[in-house]
Amino acid sequence: MHQSARALGALCFLFLASNASAHGEKGAPPPEGWSGTVAAGYVAVSGNSDTTTSNFKGEVMYDRDRWHYSGLATAIGATQNNETSSEAYKAQLKAKYDMTEIFYLFGLAEYNKDRFSSYDHQIFEIAGLGWRVFHTETQELNLEAGLGATQSELQQVEPPETPLSSSERDASQFVGRIGAEYHWHISENALFREAISSSIGSDNTYIESLTELKAGVIGNLGLALGYLVKHNTDVIPGTDKTDTQTSISLEYKF
Repeated sequence: MHQSARALGALCFLFLASNASAHGEKGAPPPEGWSGTVAAGYVAVSGNSDTTTSNFKGEVMYDRDRWHYSGLATAIGATQNNETSSEAYKAQLKAKYDMTEIFYLFGLAEYNKDRFSSYDHQIFEIAGLGWRVFHTETQELNLEAGLGATQSELQQVEPPETPLSSSERDASQFVGRIGAEYHWHISENALFREAISSSIGSDNTYIESLTELKAGVIGNLGLALGYLVKHNTDVIPGTDKTDTQTSISLEYKF
């Protein structure tokens, strides 16, 4: 992962920088209804220890009448002294349908994979109801509640002399999900965002919190700071229930 992550980070930096330089504030707009962002970060430290971290995030949105669609993909990796210390991926598809200006229906499918967590992967399918609590020129708050299912698989227990059977590794279950998302447009070029969700099942509860601060730099190019917390209540022995990820990225908006 770390070699490909280095190349990905370098290529994305070149892409973002070249687009910002070429377009400035006069970049060609995307097709009507489409918007999105691409962000990438890369940090390398050498000397007494060699450490690299890289992250990528791509998001695309499409709005038409009462329908709103979004797609998200993220990847993060880290190495220390040529040994991979972190590797995680996420993909999400979401659709909303406005019943009124205040209430909407939603459906989402989400895939999470973290090489160093208790779970080899976690998949969620949720459908539910959303409530736009308030939406002003500078702030907005949405609340969501839904029902669905998760298909999860625990990592193989070490040492291999005591492996888990396939039924023991299967952590699939029905879940209820609640979530909240808050946006604060601090200024024309600065945005604070907090998104938190909890998928609650009989065997495991998964909680995810994402805090982001974004600031424009030049044209469509900006700086994004992120702090992600992931928590599972049911984990295999010897692993932590909570994982955190901190990211610093250049972001290109289109």
